[in-house]
Amino acid sequence: MSNNALSESFDNGTGVFGNAWNVDTSTRGEVKFSGNSGLMEWGGNNDSGHGYGTYTITAKVDGSQPGPGIILWPGDNHFPGQEIDMLEVTPDGSGRQYGTVHWDGGGYDVYTPRIFDGVGGGTFHQYQMTWDPGKITFRVDGAEKGVVTDHVPTDHDHGGMNNTIGFLNNNSGTSLTVSQVDFSPIGGSSSFTAPAAVQEVVAPAPEQASAPAASTPAPVDSGPVDWGALAAQATANYEATGHWFI
Repeated sequence: MSNNALSESFDNGTGVFGNAWNVDTSTRGEVKFSGNSGLMEWGGNNDSGHGYGTYTITAKVDGSQPGPGIILWPGDNHFPGQEIDMLEVTPDGSGRQYGTVHWDGGGYDVYTPRIFDGVGGGTFHQYQMTWDPGKITFRVDGAEKGVVTDHVPTDHDHGGMNNTIGFLNNNSGTSLTVSQVDFSPIGGSSSFTAPAAVQEVVAPAPEQASAPAASTPAPVDSGPVDWGALAAQATANYEATGHWFI
């Protein structure tokens, strides 16, 4: 796919997204994820998916627990890796939403969350993320909600790797509904002022976790991933730790 533009309004089921499990397509113009369900672009290589550009997704979260997610998954399907999440929900029951950048911290998942202040569930919002060289900006309904400048990955066209677009829900008490997806590629550097340093969050090593969790999915060098199995592992992790992957 290699950084091509994309526009999907789900007038024909799952549209251009070919990797689906348990997706509700009964309402024309939207896809809904509840229970254990997901929809993603196929990955497997460094050039799978998209790179620098602006990602705009219209979606609604129902429920106040972790479970729904708008994910840019590493194009090579390796985890821990350069996962970028346009939307997740905090595990404290408040329903707060956030975006984050993940990276491999020596075999452990490390990430920098940015809380979307004032953004709640139960209604559609326009989630937007711009991935520039060295900078990721999160916006909701046009308002800037956070910037990340540490550990920002490099896309494939500039010597790194792309990410594939995906949607997940892994909680019986939550759901995610998506009605529009757009991606516009951009190039070149952007001038910006780096924000103050923020705390990095490191997922605990297995022996430090407060409860046992499922193992991280094994790396895949090429070809499609068994997303059904991956979703099952993510669900087990959520039940144990409040995070998809550890």
